[in-house]
Amino acid sequence: MDLAEWYAAGRWVALLDYIDGLPSACRLNEAIVNDPETAAIIAAQPKSDREWAPSFAEFDLTAHLLREILHAVKGLKQVSLAAAGGKPGEEKPFPAPRTEIDRAIAELDRQWAEAFAGQFGFDAADI
Repeated sequence: MDLAEWYAAGRWVALLDYIDGLPSACRLNEAIVNDPETAAIIAAQPKSDREWAPSFAEFDLTAHLLREILHAVKGLKQVSLAAAGGKPGEEKPFPAPRTEIDRAIAELDRQWAEAFAGQFGFDAADI
């Protein structure tokens, strides 16, 4: 594949798809985040109210195992603090990728909870 040919042929969608498929730790993304003009555009964007989560494509077995190790270390920290007489705070788990499957399961759970609460005279606003 010759990207110069794609550029000359005007294959913009294919070129953008290829660029979007690059890993997050690549030289192109480093150049983008260190470009003053791009930094100003990104900084001017409104802040998202959605919590960050890693992309599904980059969450491989290694990332999954590292996440599990991180949770185990955080658990050991909690136990150590409690054993020393301290009061450990709540540890926030490292996020995992969110997919449409997760959202669909959450929606089904919500519908079930609403139907169950409805049997006792409650409505969706009470949940």
